[in-house]
Amino acid sequence: MSTAPPAGHRAIARLRSEYLDPFLGSDPGLNRLRGAVQAAVTIAAAISVERWFVVTTHALQQPVGPGTPAAVLEANHLHLVVALLLGAMVGMVSTLTVADASARAQLNHMLLIPIPMVPALTIGALLGGHHTVSLVWLTVLMGAGTWLRKFGPWGTTAGTVLFFGDFLGFFLRGSLPARDLGWLIAELLVGVAVATVVRFTLFCPRPRRALVRTQRSYAARARRLAAIAVETFDDPRREAHLQRQLVRLNEAALMIDAQLADPASLPAGAAPRVLHERLFDLELSLSNLARLAAKLGRLPVAESRRRSIRAALVAVAGDDLPTARLHAQELIASVQPIPAAPTSDAEAQVAVLAYRFADSVRMLAEAMTEWLQVAETDAGPDAFEPAATLSGGWLPGSATVAATASAQPARPGEGIALSAHSRAAIQMTLAVGGAVVAGSALSTQRYYWAVIAAFITFTGANTSGEQVRKALWRVLGTLIGVVIGSVAVDAVGENTYASIVVILAALFVGIYLMRISYAFLVVGITVTVSQLYLDLGEFSDSLLLLRLAETTIGAAVAIAVVVLVLPLRTHRVVRLALRRHVEAIGMLVRDTGQVLTAGADGATIRPGARRIDAAYQELLATARPVRRSVFGSLDQQTATMLHHASAARHFARNLALDLRGCGAAAPTDDASVQAAITCMLGSIEVLAAALSAAPDRPYVRAAALLCRAENARRDASGVFAQQRLALADLRLLDGSLAELAATLAVPVTEQDLTTPITHPSRTAL
Repeated sequence: MSTAPPAGHRAIARLRSEYLDPFLGSDPGLNRLRGAVQAAVTIAAAISVERWFVVTTHALQQPVGPGTPAAVLEANHLHLVVALLLGAMVGMVSTLTVADASARAQLNHMLLIPIPMVPALTIGALLGGHHTVSLVWLTVLMGAGTWLRKFGPWGTTAGTVLFFGDFLGFFLRGSLPARDLGWLIAELLVGVAVATVVRFTLFCPRPRRALVRTQRSYAARARRLAAIAVETFDDPRREAHLQRQLVRLNEAALMIDAQLADPASLPAGAAPRVLHERLFDLELSLSNLARLAAKLGRLPVAESRRRSIRAALVAVAGDDLPTARLHAQELIASVQPIPAAPTSDAEAQVAVLAYRFADSVRMLAEAMTEWLQVAETDAGPDAFEPAATLSGGWLPGSATVAATASAQPARPGEGIALSAHSRAAIQMTLAVGGAVVAGSALSTQRYYWAVIAAFITFTGANTSGEQVRKALWRVLGTLIGVVIGSVAVDAVGENTYASIVVILAALFVGIYLMRISYAFLVVGITVTVSQLYLDLGEFSDSLLLLRLAETTIGAAVAIAVVVLVLPLRTHRVVRLALRRHVEAIGMLVRDTGQVLTAGADGATIRPGARRIDAAYQELLATARPVRRSVFGSLDQQTATMLHHASAARHFARNLALDLRGCGAAAPTDDASVQAAITCMLGSIEVLAAALSAAPDRPYVRAAALLCRAENARRDASGVFAQQRLALADLRLLDGSLAELAATLAVPVTEQDLTTPITHPSRTAL
């Protein structure tokens, strides 16, 4: 055994484990932190430069002197605040919406901002004095801006700045003469210029650095997974926490895969496909190690073995793989040879699982060595297509599958097929119109808070479940923000600089935490609004309560629209996401058949396993609104479905790993293997079809055929022994898919049975 590390190293490792790793792991690639810092810096710079611009050019300022009327002073102050607000809006919008992969694309995106915003700002200012006309115009504008999402991220940005431009024009309420609109446009261009300079001097996209940051987050999540595996081994009640960490590790791996596809992210000559393969092996070894530790923690393991398992896990968590491997070798020595006739089933299970755990530690050490070596190897050009793409540095979540589901025919009673942007445009128009009417009934001056609540409900939310949750989070965030905002106003008083600090801090925290919950961003914005109205001399607690009431009205109208008008039901999208997951598994099974019966290279299977990972992450994101309600209640059927989908993904990933040794040198024409593959593919088609319509055929299990093929290789060695491992994975995969089929009310039969195994108590999803 190696000597224990020095006390100083142990202290550093403990600090990293307790503080740094949770921070890095919670924010892959530091995307949230960079976005929040960029927003705060951009807004601060924009406010400063806009103030300097107004003071220097006297933009929209009337001459003042002794005896200047109070109305003139108030108008000057209002126009200064408008300039600051305009700069802050541009800074915030550009930070949140401009997230293209390349610097050139980001520059083009930034230059797009004034194109729709200038006419919206101009028309909004000119119509501000005509209340009814401005309301009709706002409703039409919001529908049209939402339809622009058809054109991707640029269209989404255009729709957003159309809204903010018109809102700012209304804010002026016709107080700005048409001849002075040029100054307002100049202030807009100043804000765009400042945001562009800040972006490309301090936050310019650098793919290689972004990949390094994501790799650090992945390493932190890996160490955190090992640490949680230790806790789960000691206390099996921690297993749910372990499962969440496994999903987070896979998320980081998919993000790295997506970044590997960009040649600019890698050193010259690095082979992205090889790096992808090594990363897959590394992640799967670590995942298996954690899962096996959880299983062993629930079994009666001898104390000596328990010490070895725990010591290996602690070493992995501390990045000490040589020590972990030594403990794994001790564990292997303690279970070899595995008793031919164990005294109990539990003893046999412990022996097998302990051996597999130790083997996973060995594979982890080998995979890490290969990962480090291949990063320094000039492997030449190598084509690579990632299973997932990033949107703004993140996995796309439910956006892609929701857009596909919206355009596909639905089951009877679930609405009609309609493009996602058209559906959202119709809903937005009705929601904004309803919010205008209902909000104006409460306040003809502050109705725009109801409109904003309705508008935000449709931004970044893709299904009715997500939209309802977002509307409710907005109300909750506003309520909390009202309380904090009132306290902050009392604390700041008339101190302008303290007010700016509060605004920047509130927006930083809100943007940093908004991916955890949108309510945090709403709290930050509500605190900011409180400071804004304090600066305008209009602040009062009753004003904040009016904001809460208007927000509630807007959210209620939006919820009614998304539920009653062309709703894209979350369960409808979940079924499509699950179907894509099942179809990705089917593609892997098909490729497995080529390896086992046609001699294809087993090393080519990993991309198929990554497609399953991407589909599973998409499924999780889509099912989140129905898996648990806003109040935390559990949808048991959705949870069961996700459990079986997760098990199928796990066995499919192990299959991809075990197929590595099934090379083209020794293909087999075993009829049982071919029949089993054919049976599984047919059953997977049945399962996929059942997610679109009522099942008309049973899921036929291939277990008997797979067992027959396994038995034929019981005493085999070499390639055929490796094939036996792959066949065992197929059998387990078949079993998990059969359980998933039963959960979805699809009848299940065995290949050699005639009596269906049904579950009449379970209803279709």
